[in-house]
Amino acid sequence: MVVCGAIQVTLPSCRSNSKSDNSCMNSWSLPAYVASLRSPSLSMATGDDLVVIRPRIAQALNISDGDEVEFLFNEVGESFPLKVKISDQIRSDILIHDLLTLGIAKSLKMDNSGEHITLQSGRVILSKPQGMWAGMRIYQQKGSARLYFDGASRNNPKGPCGYGFRIVKGESACSNDSDEDMLVEGSMYGGMDRSSNEMEYEGLIEGLIWATRLDLKKLVILGDSQLIIKQLTGEYSIRNHRLRALHKKVCALLECNGNLETSFEHIPREQNAYADLHANQAILTRNSVVSCNWPKINQMMAKS
Repeated sequence: MVVCGAIQVTLPSCRSNSKSDNSCMNSWSLPAYVASLRSPSLSMATGDDLVVIRPRIAQALNISDGDEVEFLFNEVGESFPLKVKISDQIRSDILIHDLLTLGIAKSLKMDNSGEHITLQSGRVILSKPQGMWAGMRIYQQKGSARLYFDGASRNNPKGPCGYGFRIVKGESACSNDSDEDMLVEGSMYGGMDRSSNEMEYEGLIEGLIWATRLDLKKLVILGDSQLIIKQLTGEYSIRNHRLRALHKKVCALLECNGNLETSFEHIPREQNAYADLHANQAILTRNSVVSCNWPKINQMMAKS
């Protein structure tokens, strides 16, 4: 079942944003699940808390339970200070629940394109339909996708670093993947003094978090690091303790989705251009961004 609920928001880091401090990201922009009206099913998981974020988001941005955080609604460029609850009892990374009670919206209107939310300022924002987090959606594994991942570390491993991923519909690799077939992509800042191999794993982990939300039947994982791919297939041993820990996270994500058929493929760097671009863009900006192509996601996840 598809419900309205996807709005791109940006959360700032609660850490120092001084130019000399490169250890943390400046901000993270990603889709939030927005339930405009109070929902009994959501209230069972969140109680009286109307704004909930998962621990991984809070940790990355140094947000504490009960903090008031500025949520930028990207579409209209308006920010709202909202008190957050940190919990892993939600499907999405961010849940904003009951916009009327929060004082964000003054009226709501729904049509086939989604939910049109009129803010207190009079501006209107579209909450786009999405089928990824709906509590009542019908779970059905179907479809296939390719997950490209990459990582980068300047002055490896003694400088700023980042990682990226791109999930594309279909299982056949192509050097000219179109934006139309893109499902989810991300550009993530990784901090300082971590190796490029660590960033490769981080790119894969973030990509898997999103890929496993798509109810896929088959996922092809592609990377241009022969070392990482062969570690994932078991052909190479893992001696570095940091890489072992990251490899364990990858295995845990795959084990939690045991019915997902996965395969690994080493590809030339030129076929991994998007993920590489995302990794380096994160280093340049110190910002993290995850974007979803909702029409394509909904089309793929829709029950036949």
